[in-house]
This record gives sequence, C-alpha cells and structure tokens, in this order.
Amino acid sequence: MARMIPSVISPEVKSTAERRIFEWFRDDLETEGWVVLHSLGISNHRTVLYGEIDFLVIAQNLGVFALEVKGGRVRRENGVWYFRDKYNQTTSRRRSPFEQANEGIFSLFDSIKKRCGVHHALSKLLFGSGVMFPDISFQAYDLDGEQWQVFDEFDGQNVSGYIRRLGANTRKKWEEKYGPIPEGNLPDLKAVRALANILRGNFDRAISLSKQISNAEKELVSLTEEQLKCLDQIEDNSRCLIQGPAGTGKTLLAIEEVKRSVAKGEKVALFCFNYMLGNWLKYYFELMDETLKPAFVGTFHSFLYSCLNFEVRPQGVPSTSKMQKYYRYELPLLAQEVLLKQGILFDKVIIDEAQDLINNEYLDVIDIMLKDGISRGKWSLFGDFEMQAIYDSNNNPDEMKLLLEERAFFINYKLKVNCRNTKPISDEIKFITGFDNSSCTEISGPPVEYFTYKDNWEQKSKLERLLKELANERVNPSSITILSPVKKENSVVSLLDATEVKDYRPDMSFISFSTIQAYKGLENTVIILSDIEGFDHKKLMYVGLSRARTALYIFEMEQADKQRKQLLMRWI
Repeated sequence: MARMIPSVISPEVKSTAERRIFEWFRDDLETEGWVVLHSLGISNHRTVLYGEIDFLVIAQNLGVFALEVKGGRVRRENGVWYFRDKYNQTTSRRRSPFEQANEGIFSLFDSIKKRCGVHHALSKLLFGSGVMFPDISFQAYDLDGEQWQVFDEFDGQNVSGYIRRLGANTRKKWEEKYGPIPEGNLPDLKAVRALANILRGNFDRAISLSKQISNAEKELVSLTEEQLKCLDQIEDNSRCLIQGPAGTGKTLLAIEEVKRSVAKGEKVALFCFNYMLGNWLKYYFELMDETLKPAFVGTFHSFLYSCLNFEVRPQGVPSTSKMQKYYRYELPLLAQEVLLKQGILFDKVIIDEAQDLINNEYLDVIDIMLKDGISRGKWSLFGDFEMQAIYDSNNNPDEMKLLLEERAFFINYKLKVNCRNTKPISDEIKFITGFDNSSCTEISGPPVEYFTYKDNWEQKSKLERLLKELANERVNPSSITILSPVKKENSVVSLLDATEVKDYRPDMSFISFSTIQAYKGLENTVIILSDIEGFDHKKLMYVGLSRARTALYIFEMEQADKQRKQLLMRWI
C-alpha cells in the first residue's frame, strides 16, 4: 500500500471525491513502494499567486504525476467549466482541469530544478498529469487532454491501474518526441523516498498528532440524533431501560437526564457500580451549578454505607468470596432495615452501569428508597449487558432483564451509534473482540499503534519513548491514561523513571494509571494499554480498547502479537 502524506486526511477537506480517492490510494495493495501526497502546495506557481496539486503520486518505475480531482457533475459552456457538488452548489473556472494539472506539475518541477539543480537526477524524472472524475463518465473531446489521462466512474476504485496507464502513455509520448528514455529517469525506490523527503520538507501539510486529536475531539463532543431521540423517550416514559455498547453515550445521557429531572424539582439519585466512575461523577457535578446536582451521586455501595454505621463493615481482610457475599447479600439487607425506618428518599433513580447492579437483592433496596417503588416509580437504567458485564454475576443478561420485567413495565431503547471512538479505534475493537458495531463513527483519527516486546525492560524502553514523543507533540498529560490488566505494582508502569505516572483521579493534571477493570465507564483522549500478554479475555479487552476516544496504543508480548494476527485473519 502507498505511503500517504499526510497519513490521515484533514477534517477540513469537504470534497467527498478527494476523501474517497485518498482512501483508494491508501488501501490499494498494488501501490506498494509509492508515495502519494495530498493537497500539495506550490508557492511559486507559473500562473497564479499560489497553487495546489490535489494529489501528487510518486510511483516507483513509472514517474511523478499531478492529479486534479473534480467530483460531482461537470459541464463546459462557452469555454467556461462548471462543477456542481453534492450540495448543488456550482463553481466555475476558465482554466480546464487538464490545464490546472499540467501547470501544477510543471511548476513543481521548476521548483525541484531550482532546489536541486537542472542536472540533478530528481530534476530529470519522468512526469505527467491527469484528471480524475470519479462520479461521472468523461470523454476527452478536444485538445485539453487525452483519454488516457482521464480517470472516471468506469475505473471504479482501481487507482493503481490508472497510474500505470498514465505512466505507460506518458512514457510513450516522451519517447515518440525524444527517443528512448534514459536510464534513471524512472524513479527507483531511493528516488521516490528522496523526492518525497524534499516535498515533505517544503510543502507537506501533515497534521500533527495534537491537531489530529483536537479535530477528532471537536467532532465527538455533540449529542447525536439518536441520543436526542433517547432523551425524548425518557421524557415521555417513567421507566426506561437504555442499552448500548461502549461509546454510545450512556453516561452522558444519564448525566443529561439527571440535570433535566433536577431542573423539574425532582429529588434524584444517580448510582453507578465502579468506584472511579463514581468519583468522576461527583467531581463533574461539583463543577456544575448546585441547583443541578442530584441528591445523591456515587456508587450504589457507597450509598448503602451512607445508610449505616461504619462498624458494619467486615472486620480484618476478608477473603474474596466472603467480600462478594457481604456486598451482594449482607450489606443490602442491613441497608433495607435502615431505609424502611427512614421512608422514601428519592423521586427518581438513575443508574449507570446497570448490568453490574441488577439482581434481586439490590432491586429490593431500590424498591424501598424510590417513590412508588420499582413497579410504578420513575427510573432510568443505562447499561451494556453484552460486553461490559465483566464482574462475576449469578445472572446472565437475559436473566437480568427478566428480573426487571417481573417487577415493572418499562420501555426498551437501544443505542447503536458509537460517538466516542474514532473510526480506526472502532475498527480495532471489531478486529480484536469480534464485536462489530456497524453504526460506528466515521470520524477519522490517528491509526491504532502496537508495540511488541519480549520482556518488561523492552516494554519499559518503548513506553518511555512513546511518552516522550507524545510530550514532544504537545499532547496534554491529563489527556493520557495508561491502562493495564494488572495492578500498578505488577505493571511496567512501576519501572518507569523518566516520566511520572500517578493513579487516576478526576481532577488529574498528569499522566494517569488505572487497571482496565477499575476504569470501566470512564474514557480519555489517549489510552495506552500495557502489559498485554494475550487477547483471550474478550470482554476485558473490549473495555480497555473502547476507553480511547481519539488515540490508542497497545503494548503486547510476542505471543500476544501472534494471537492478534490470527484474530485478524477472520476478517480477511
């Protein structure tokens, strides 16, 4: 596949034709060894103050070609060219697209000769031009251009075939005029790289990582149409179960529902399961107007403790099985006794991470604290019952939903649009976990990067190098979180000495660390997964991968790398 410069297309590019052609060059397997530059600026253009080449293709053994792209409808009238885009907006030019492409490539080589000298090998490379009309069929009727220079709808996505046709005919035309082409006038791999380096230094508009992150973050912040419809459904129904995979905005919707309910004068409780998510929710509402803060916000278990004296906590360091039994059965029962004496506490209950909190014991507690109980009271439950129920539970997803159905009538609303993760991250989630979110976002972002290591010292070296690169790219430290399936003392993070990494907390201004399990329900701009020894635990990997909004880096052992490549084979 071709090396694209820049590696991703800017969100500012409005031309869908250019976006498609960018992807075709990027994904074409027959373009290996080529370099394709998009939107190449020319400061000393022959005919205009400033010129631009839509695509410049430097193709090994073929030549250097400037391509002008014209999407949508095209017509020419009285010598003027008219172009109509998908919004039915029409622009006009007196210079034909063939002229634009020709002027662009000649101006470019004028610059190369001035930079390198007229006798330099790069100044003598075979060059030509072409015009791409991907949406229409086009016949070259006059002397503006020849048919072999045209790419149109009949070429489909075969951009490599088009460049080979362009190269063969450009060479034929050159040899008809000047004789056999001298050795060295067709770029070898070394010449391709050398010319790309010169052009990248002078003209490349590659987007920095910090800018890519900024662009993607801006596109990810707004509520989707699907989420707005969900809020309308909650508004019209007292009891709602909202289901959706990671990234569909469940926590965002829960917060919005809290604010709307509190604004109406209702006494609201916002519960979640995860301790760190509970702290983040508290921190979020501390920054909001006090009038919008719910009566209680935090984990369900912290609420149960708030009902009791601390003496009821299990003494000493209980075993895992004893602790699970305490939280699942004993603590709810003790809280029920207190709540029965206190009476009704809330007009409405909203629960995020509902997949971890639906069982008979917890529902009995909610039934007591909620006005009109679970059967007739107001509640909204948000959860991912398929992929994020990573904690031990006696009930499967269907059984959890059945528990609710036995207690109350409610509406189901399913969220499908992933509005958290960029397209590269969404694709990687599909490849690794098998979860295919067909409604994933189309927002572009940096590609997911993998770092393979043999031992922890190699992982440490590569991780420190990555953190240094992110710092050089001016990525805000608070935007970076390192996640691991193991605790910090057992993680590569404990070996770091060049960069300070602290345990996650909501008001962080530093690079943070957390286990994947503890970070469920949270997210950050840049996520680094470390200490990955395998991809067997699909749900855990799903949670880890889906925490990243814009950039994702994964550190994997050699055996994990082999396993991942085997997983990728099922999508080929």
